[in-house]
Amino acid sequence: MIPRRPVRSLYCNLRHDRAIEERKRDRRRRGTPAAAARPATGSGAVTEEKALCVGIDVSSRHLDLACCDGWGVPVGRTHSLPNSPAGIEALCDVVVASGQKLGSDLQIIAGLESTSDFHRPAAKALSAETRVSIQVHVLNPRKVKWFRHLELKDTKTDRVDAELIARFVAKIRPQPQAVVSEGCVQLQDATRTRRRCMEDRSRLKNRLHRLLRSYWPGWREAMSKHFGGRTLVALKACPSPHDARRRGAGRIAQLRNSDGKRLGRIFSDNFVAVAKVGPTPQLPIMVCISIQDAAARILQLNCLLKRLDAAIAEELAGVFPDNVLLSIPGLGPVSAASILAEIGDIRRFPNKEVFIGYCGLYPIAWESGNTKLRFGMTRKGNRMLKLSLLLASGPARQCNPFLRHFYTRLRERGKSAKAAGGAVARKLAEIVWVTLTRNEPWSEEIALRGIAKSERMTQTDQGERCLTRDAAGQTPVAQPIKAASRSSAPRPDSTKSPGASQAPNHRLLPSGRLVAP
Repeated sequence: MIPRRPVRSLYCNLRHDRAIEERKRDRRRRGTPAAAARPATGSGAVTEEKALCVGIDVSSRHLDLACCDGWGVPVGRTHSLPNSPAGIEALCDVVVASGQKLGSDLQIIAGLESTSDFHRPAAKALSAETRVSIQVHVLNPRKVKWFRHLELKDTKTDRVDAELIARFVAKIRPQPQAVVSEGCVQLQDATRTRRRCMEDRSRLKNRLHRLLRSYWPGWREAMSKHFGGRTLVALKACPSPHDARRRGAGRIAQLRNSDGKRLGRIFSDNFVAVAKVGPTPQLPIMVCISIQDAAARILQLNCLLKRLDAAIAEELAGVFPDNVLLSIPGLGPVSAASILAEIGDIRRFPNKEVFIGYCGLYPIAWESGNTKLRFGMTRKGNRMLKLSLLLASGPARQCNPFLRHFYTRLRERGKSAKAAGGAVARKLAEIVWVTLTRNEPWSEEIALRGIAKSERMTQTDQGERCLTRDAAGQTPVAQPIKAASRSSAPRPDSTKSPGASQAPNHRLLPSGRLVAP
């Protein structure tokens, strides 16, 4: 039985904690740094005290600011400012004034969460401050959230979040971030806008598929299973089978798609034939509106995506003129722009393992005692960069001989298509990191040498794993390929003919059988 704690000790501890909180509250009201009352112990105490950590909670309308010293003790009071040009200017003044209270030779570290694009004006203004030098860190909200769990905090307000971010910066001390150019930010916005347009188009196509399966049966056989320009133009003009039969094949053939070409007589005849066998000639008005709207919006998104692709290629040539990613087979301008815009400065990744972790292209391992579990790919990492690499891995393994050989080898080992595709995306990420770090274009000769080396290593491993079989099976003892290649003369084999044992060009297979060249 666990002995109960005396009530008197609980009461004394409660009074002690309450007295400490009251002293901290008094220092906060006076605006004096609490670290000044703390005795400096050790060589690192001075360094901790001479740092001002600023936490900024960003929202669409307000900026809540809280400051603390290197120990995590609050400095001054919390400020709430409007998220406007005047409020951002006042924010810089408050940070500079708070830094002057702690001394001249002071290191100011500001942290704010990544909140859509509301944090960008404040981060840009703090980085461009000329009166003092400010390190600005755009933090991952997931890290701040788990830091709240670490401190066992339940209360969540804007003021509490600002104080939490300040303590996070004081205790964690994140690494300085690389400066991102304005062109890279614009390129990132363009590639992310294109990705959202692609997702909207996929959602509309799925919706149109569902409607046509119910009201236009047989449209896949008569027309293309993919929504081409002619199919979308015809559905926009004739959403109902009744409209198609009333308009006729001749008038439908005269319609023009986005390229200015007519739909053609063959297509119009097939379209009208599908309309004649429909189970419901006259569709409800809401169904017609849904089909017509989906077809029209898909056509608009197709035109917008063409314009975005041209603009992204032009912006890529301006921001990254000496781009070496385009030398990798399977990567086009849009894929290269998406990858470069999300990476920014490749020098912030010291090795490829850190870069793979940032991409989120690694499986989850869970081990505890005798329990060992393996899950799929993690959900962490940069979502847009991860998606760009996964989508680019498909064309890359078709055009790149190294990745094609890697994918084929994984499939022969029994990996599923999904697991092998994820491994190809990880290998593509490693190639991207090496190419950008060395700033050298892709070399097919080096890749083919790597393929030959991997094949030799695979054959060597298979030869060394061969076991001695039973003599009744009429199979000789398998010698390792690596050991056989070292000797200049072949070893005699009693189970083979003398002529075969004397042949210097025969090869020893992993099964132990000699074959002629």
